[in-house]
Amino acid sequence: MALALDFDQTLTTTDTLSAIAAIAKRKHADSREFSWFTKQYLADYAAHESRWAQLTANRAVSRDLLNRYLESVRPVEAASLDRMSQHGLLAGLTRADLYTGGRLVQLRPNAADVVGQFLHTRGCHVCVVSVNWSADFIRGALDASGVDSKLIRVYCNDLDFDTSTGVSSGKVRPRLVVAGDKVAAIAKFKNEIRQQCGGDPLLVYAGDSLTDLPALLLADIGLLVGQSSRVTRWCHQLGVEFGKPRTSEGNRILYRLHDWASAPRLIDQAVGRAHL
Repeated sequence: MALALDFDQTLTTTDTLSAIAAIAKRKHADSREFSWFTKQYLADYAAHESRWAQLTANRAVSRDLLNRYLESVRPVEAASLDRMSQHGLLAGLTRADLYTGGRLVQLRPNAADVVGQFLHTRGCHVCVVSVNWSADFIRGALDASGVDSKLIRVYCNDLDFDTSTGVSSGKVRPRLVVAGDKVAAIAKFKNEIRQQCGGDPLLVYAGDSLTDLPALLLADIGLLVGQSSRVTRWCHQLGVEFGKPRTSEGNRILYRLHDWASAPRLIDQAVGRAHL
């Protein structure tokens, strides 16, 4: 089994990007406030949404349209990362700073126990696939909650560090920016398992946002964490029903996950149905 997990608001209780910015702010009190970067991003995003609405006003909703929409956001996301890099928002941080900051992050109730359970299940491989800015930060959060991050592959963006000093230049290396990047990372993860163990692993993916929807629909078992109205709306328009196997897609299934404690039961239920 391959268990792939989003990080922010899937495993965590809140979005953590502002927490990473706060770590840098404590080192450089005179730097721009993170709220300025957020305001610029939201302005770009609003302009994009207006253009997209005009371009697609009379087009039928489809998987292809979903993927095209999510890919169309790439320039907005890339501009945001470039803006942060140019202004040195995260300059001066070390990997230790980020790891220590991550240890303060609160995971959702029962999330750590469930991930730990799968980590120690024979034949189960776990990865985190996130648009977060730091693998060190993610590993800090996991380790602090009792999840051994050394056993987990982490695919995400990262900072550029000076090889001699270990200090960040502030430049963000964009590796996972949009939904398609997540799908590509999961494909790489599955291929690594295939080469290591042979066979095609059952894929379980957990995510909370529209950026996760393509991966949720490609997974054998998708787990939507939280109550995203955008995901719900797109699923309704695409004819995807929660908790109902999609027979035309090899019985792939998408569940709502209200509590991490119920994840093993939902996965066992789906696996058992597939074997009937």
